[in-house]
Amino acid sequence: MKLLSEEEVDRLAEREVVEETRDVIANFDVALQQARSGGDRAEILAKLRQDAFSIRTKVQTVSINGLAPLTQRLDEYVGNATELTDTAIEDVQAYIDRISALLDGEEVVEAQDVARVVREMPHMPAFDVNDIVITEIEVMVVMPQRSAARAVQRELVACGYRTSVVTNPLEAIGLIIETKPDLVISAMVMPRISGADLCCALAAMPATKDIPVAVLTSLELDHPDLADLPMTTGRIRRGSEFGDDLANVLQRFKIT
Repeated sequence: MKLLSEEEVDRLAEREVVEETRDVIANFDVALQQARSGGDRAEILAKLRQDAFSIRTKVQTVSINGLAPLTQRLDEYVGNATELTDTAIEDVQAYIDRISALLDGEEVVEAQDVARVVREMPHMPAFDVNDIVITEIEVMVVMPQRSAARAVQRELVACGYRTSVVTNPLEAIGLIIETKPDLVISAMVMPRISGADLCCALAAMPATKDIPVAVLTSLELDHPDLADLPMTTGRIRRGSEFGDDLANVLQRFKIT
């Protein structure tokens, strides 16, 4: 029996993931049609959340430009949706159609175009923004604690910024490279790699060195533990100083 090369094994594994993802995407299409036909939309939304998280985790090893960030944004969209309105159904359909086109090879997104493609997709804010005009400025929040991330999101949404939350810093690196956010705010303390590690990595890579980065910390701004941060890194303190420090970071990086 012929032994497969390492490259052939990788291709087979990726093909299997793509096929599994296609199956989940097909389930999305069925669920959306059920929602349009009078199905229980609350129940359908709960199922969509499960499937969106499933494909987000599946595709991280697939080398198709734009696939990982699109599935991540789909996961966020259905996660932030409080109900499956007619508009939300069509927005989710837009994601499904785009992801299907990438999986089937009907659309090829060049690496330099991924950020534009992702920003063109529908966005579901994490909070009610009826009285706020949302800009095209994108801020990625990298924090393992969702409660802390939502507090930061609330402040950013109040400023009119589009936000995206990533709880895994290793996943965040790939997404930052592809989507080129206008600002990254990272927790200082995280599992596996720290906020300082993430900031240093982003500052060292040509693809991300010009992306503004700030850390959220409970330490004073001159604390020795912050000495390893790149000079360009912004610092935002938790607690009563949070609002002022965030405003200073946004002003420093000319994010308005």
